[in-house]
Amino acid sequence: MHTRNVLLLCMLVTLSALQAQTPVFVDDFESGTGNWSLTGLWNTTTAYAYSPNNSLTDSPGGDYPDMFSSSATMIVDADLSTALDADIQFQAIVDLETAFDYVYIDASDDGGDTWTNVYTMNGEDMFTWTLYTIPIGAFVGSPTVRVRFRFESDAAYFVDGLYIDDFSINKYNLDVSPPLILHNPPYLYEGVLGETTLNAEIVDASGISSTTLYYSADGGPVSSVSGVFVGGDTYSFTVPEFAPGTWVTYYMEAIDDFGIPNTATTAEFEYIAGNYITYDDPLISFVADIGELSLTGYTGAAVLFTITGETDIVTAIIQNYTDYMRPNNDIRFHIWSNVGGYPGVDLVTPFYVTPEPTLLEPNRGTRIDLRSFPEMEGYVGDVFIGYDVPGGLAWLSHASTGIVNRSYVQTAFGWSEFFGDMHFRIVTSEITGAPEALYTYSAAGEPTISFTDLSTNSPTAWFWDFDDGTTSTLENPEHTFITNGVYNVCLTATNGVGSDTYCDLINIDTYLLPEAAFSFTGDPEVTFTDLTANGPTEWFWDFADGTTSTEQNPVHEFLVDGTYNVCLTATNIIGDDTYCELVEIDNTPVTPVVDFSWSISGTLVSFTDVSTNVPTYWDWAFGDGNSSTEQNPDHFYAAPTAYTVCLTAGNDAGEATTCRVLEFNGVEVFDIASLTLAPNPASSEITIHINIADAVLAQVYDMQGRCVSTFAMQQDYILPISSWPAGNYILRLQMDDQSVQMPFTKK
Repeated sequence: MHTRNVLLLCMLVTLSALQAQTPVFVDDFESGTGNWSLTGLWNTTTAYAYSPNNSLTDSPGGDYPDMFSSSATMIVDADLSTALDADIQFQAIVDLETAFDYVYIDASDDGGDTWTNVYTMNGEDMFTWTLYTIPIGAFVGSPTVRVRFRFESDAAYFVDGLYIDDFSINKYNLDVSPPLILHNPPYLYEGVLGETTLNAEIVDASGISSTTLYYSADGGPVSSVSGVFVGGDTYSFTVPEFAPGTWVTYYMEAIDDFGIPNTATTAEFEYIAGNYITYDDPLISFVADIGELSLTGYTGAAVLFTITGETDIVTAIIQNYTDYMRPNNDIRFHIWSNVGGYPGVDLVTPFYVTPEPTLLEPNRGTRIDLRSFPEMEGYVGDVFIGYDVPGGLAWLSHASTGIVNRSYVQTAFGWSEFFGDMHFRIVTSEITGAPEALYTYSAAGEPTISFTDLSTNSPTAWFWDFDDGTTSTLENPEHTFITNGVYNVCLTATNGVGSDTYCDLINIDTYLLPEAAFSFTGDPEVTFTDLTANGPTEWFWDFADGTTSTEQNPVHEFLVDGTYNVCLTATNIIGDDTYCELVEIDNTPVTPVVDFSWSISGTLVSFTDVSTNVPTYWDWAFGDGNSSTEQNPDHFYAAPTAYTVCLTAGNDAGEATTCRVLEFNGVEVFDIASLTLAPNPASSEITIHINIADAVLAQVYDMQGRCVSTFAMQQDYILPISSWPAGNYILRLQMDDQSVQMPFTKK
């Protein structure tokens, strides 16, 4: 025993050492709200603060408004990609109307595209700072985790709201969080005839080892069924059929696949087996007091139910309400006949029932078991279900629809229609002649599914709910699901007797992530072609030069030579993928180095462009008011005097200008036509010839404007060039105020 205790202590010490907490996002709101996107009234306040001066609240001016929605959403990502576990921690003051006004805490693992509710805050007068720790182990592995606070209030009553301080998201190197179980339990005990299928999304970073649903019938022994993995994160549990009217209690358990397993257990939920009949809008708008002491004068409440085929009425459900200010007395339950459209005589002896709502569950439905009443067996026709409270009152919740829909109230003047929906329900056995809903489907064309109705008893109307926000009233519809997921598709089949609903899970998994790829051609103007697989619908190109594009197949011109890591991010409804490739650019335009030469014959001057870097346009100014855009123009001057000639040449990279002085002196004019260079191109030497009596100064320039040779010549001259680098050169002859130029090439 002593050894075992020592080993256990060692294990606990080891685990504590391994489980290191590392904050990945922290905000104490002292620097404002730059990390958050705020809607409605959300902002910082100094009215309350845990440390040191500011907190974040939904209503910094005091009480929040009624019928109001707002949110505070992180706009920066928390990186949990290397975590094994994670949680949210913050200090909070809570003052939210009990059971009506809430702040929902949602988390996202895709940067805010989709959200999952992980915690709900509610309660009044909780003005002591309290530390909240919310496990989010289901979101580890993602680098883009975000959190939002989503505020919702109803009408008529409002208080101070929520205050948040010292918010953090923390990661751990050990998985100690239980799986996250997301389950929508039946609303107001709604069950079905036959087997009951209950679904849940169960998520854990370490995987799921086992899932179990435990259930009991009418408070009897507990049995269990194992969950069946359907797809995605969805597990399905099938509870055996029970007789109509059986009250079933259940809860779910999930164990993760970590070395030291973690177990999650849900709260207990309840449903009543049988055919569930309801007419109301389930939205809760207001509450009303019913009874002899009612301030509204409503002494009784009733809802009309129409039974079109023989059946047993086995349970009635009344949604009462309570809070600190609205306690309930026991209600006297009635089942009335229909006399002239209003409650008539009692079909069973009225009896008292204690309302089930509590301060923790203020809208809990009150169940009335009718299985022991033979008057409710084999019933056909109209029946009113309701209550009164002699000498007291009891509250109920209702929807304010503004129309009459089977709900009635009793006053001192008798019964009258109620403009709204009271939340009363009944549960029956199978109604004779009513449809028994059933369907089959074909997934051959997935994600388009073909549904076929197999309902019995000749339904005349069909209502399909595809669990993706869309519906159909066709008998045998086809439906295309637009994203992967597990959908609880329900068919409600109806005939003149009644309705029945059948649901089945449809797993859609044919949509795939994009596999980004592209090809390209061209330099420096590059044409990119998207080659991404799996149906991308959006594209984002980053050309690594500060520019981007959202076209599928963009054309982009690079302005500077270099190597560019071009990346394409392709997106579809499932997600995105990025592919990058190096693009070599070595042919971009360079601004020209401008130069020119000329030859003179009388007053005719022939200009020659000798600019480098491939200009594509030219603009000559001849110095006498005339111009030209030719590359190599000829120009007649009116008089042999001096002119400043300028050439501007350019291309896509830019332009430059060079000016030179052109002079005529009248003493001796070069015989331009006699100037020859041979051979041209040359490799070892070149012979220069010009008809002139006087000696002239000769200079040779390379393309960078450097003088590489200077000499005097007359008539003929052999210029040795064998040692010169290969390239283009310009020979310039100068005599007094006259000059002439001619290019040649060294091979």
